[in-house]
Amino acid sequence: MFEAIKLLVGVVSLIMVYRTITGNCNKYLAFAICAIWLRYFLSAFHTVTYPSLVAGFSINALGSIGVAGLGLLLIPTAVFTLKKLLPFYAFFIAIAVSGFVNMQIPGTINVLVKWCYFLVLAGALFLSIRSQGQNETFKKLLVAFVMPITMQVFSVLMGHAKAAEADGSISYIGGYNHEAAFSMIIVSFIFVVGLVERNTIRFRTSLFTLAVILLILVNYRTAILTILPIAAVFYFTLIEQRLKPSQKAPVLTIVAMIFTAVFLVLSLTMQERFADVGLMLGNLDLITKAPIYFSEAEKDIMSARVYIWSQYIDAFTNANMLHKIFGFGPDSWRGVFAKYAHNTFVSNLYEYGYLGFYSFIGMMLFALKEAFKIHKKSLAKIVGLSIVGFLIMNLATMPLWNIEGLIFFAIVVGIVFSSSKQIDLTKSKATSARVIRKGQTVI
Repeated sequence: MFEAIKLLVGVVSLIMVYRTITGNCNKYLAFAICAIWLRYFLSAFHTVTYPSLVAGFSINALGSIGVAGLGLLLIPTAVFTLKKLLPFYAFFIAIAVSGFVNMQIPGTINVLVKWCYFLVLAGALFLSIRSQGQNETFKKLLVAFVMPITMQVFSVLMGHAKAAEADGSISYIGGYNHEAAFSMIIVSFIFVVGLVERNTIRFRTSLFTLAVILLILVNYRTAILTILPIAAVFYFTLIEQRLKPSQKAPVLTIVAMIFTAVFLVLSLTMQERFADVGLMLGNLDLITKAPIYFSEAEKDIMSARVYIWSQYIDAFTNANMLHKIFGFGPDSWRGVFAKYAHNTFVSNLYEYGYLGFYSFIGMMLFALKEAFKIHKKSLAKIVGLSIVGFLIMNLATMPLWNIEGLIFFAIVVGIVFSSSKQIDLTKSKATSARVIRKGQTVI
């Protein structure tokens, strides 16, 4: 029954996508909408699309490879030569070097294809925003989220839930495979709704609030922590825009008190889910503790995350200098550890060594710096704090390991680069001319 509903919703969402991209929609935005919709559609039918099909590749993987390849053909070469992409290329090179040194060729190809997917999607959104503006771009992009949002609503209404933890808690994820990837879909949706200007779509605030509630129902702690700064900025900005200057201080103070009270109520309601967070913060020394010395109780902290991190860190600490510099290679955890690292920073340190670890931090700090340099202050706050929340999320899970997380990051980077001063594509007349010859004026 639920699978039949999935198929019906998928067909309806496809019709909506078709009507959107055949309207007043530039080709880069059409590509982004189709790429995101395709990922969410295929992931909904994970029992079919996840298992290996051809040469070890699943339907999902083949879809990602196809999107990345098509994007490389569609996006003008000039976009890939932007100086702002250098920190990203430094990280990509670190991945490639680590893979070559360790001869982890399949893993290297797998990881680089994912980042290629990110690159073409970010480039497409960058060009679309420069062409049609931020508001028009993100208003149309919302159609790509129709299927997962609708399916989650159906899962709540029909009581179709997934057991998430050993404590008996459940997650409403619309019949998708895992709450980690699905939570990133909802986070992306919340972010896009927050970027659409007031009065552009009907019931914008209600839609944003519904999305926040849906994220809570996903019941994934790290995603909830990620969205807190985005939600705070959204509601504060919403209220601030309706106030006179003389009213702002007292009204916003009251609003801050209400937000604090709501947060405390939510904390008490979900205290069992977040109790481990406080326990971990009070015992940070466990991260560097050798895994053999963990007690059974310590192994269970943060759903065994702390214990998993200690295994990776211990293996890296006892490695030779070559592996410390270049890591053990992309996807090298497979066959060594039972589970992936559940921490992007720990994973990068183990797989890519100091070279990849510091290049990744450099890439993220560069994106954060550029976000806060956006000339529109309200947008700078939303995007900048979204990156901060995303970095926090990466401390306890690995959203960038999934395409769903890379989609969110691509949306963030697309808006960051397109909202900065027009220095990359306009400095060089030759560069601008090359973009125009590709069939799309971007300035």
